Amino acid sequence: MKKILFFLLFISINVLKAQENKPFSNFDIGFYGGINFYNTNNVRGDFLVEIKTNLIPSLKLKASTGYFRTTQPYSYTVRKYSANTFIDSLPRFFANKYNVVSKNYDIFPLTLGIQYNFFQSIFSPYISIDAAYNFINTSIETSPPEVWSYNSIDEIPAEFKENQKNERLPDNSYGIILGAGTSYHISSKLNLDIRYLFKYDSKIINTHHFIVGICF
Repeated sequence: MKKILFFLLFISINVLKAQENKPFSNFDIGFYGGINFYNTNNVRGDFLVEIKTNLIPSLKLKASTGYFRTTQPYSYTVRKYSANTFIDSLPRFFANKYNVVSKNYDIFPLTLGIQYNFFQSIFSPYISIDAAYNFINTSIETSPPEVWSYNSIDEIPAEFKENQKNERLPDNSYGIILGAGTSYHISSKLNLDIRYLFKYDSKIINTHHFIVGICF
């Protein structure tokens, strides 16, 4: 009888362990904040919400969304002209000159990736890789413009007529995110998560990110 009870207990323990390691058997949600930069002169903020679930004990599937702004410094001069009609119906022509100082990107990413934990302890270091699709709102910061007025288009200097182009600003992009970090287990239900990310982007600048969050 004792042997039968021992055998049943052994089977029960192994069944419970198998259930604990079953894929998608637990979910975590984390809220993160931090900084990002293209270079250290242009530091901006990050916010991220992330959901994770287990695939195997050391590998997790994760998805996230959030918001961050990043700034890319620029330095070039724009020259262009335009025509306007006043109340007296006489055309008037204007030449404009200004310097582009920077491009600001407000980014709303959607990501899907995996996280590999080296071991589980009070500190649990890991590496990660994510694929990202970004919704982007781009704005340009310029110097105050200089404006000249002319009576006819022939009076406008040639430099304002050449290289007339409308730059197309990106409204979406794709990217790959490489990350490394560690979780600190505050309790069985609460973790402090610290990580570094490097984001490669298909259309805008690549950026460094340092973020800290709470997962539960």
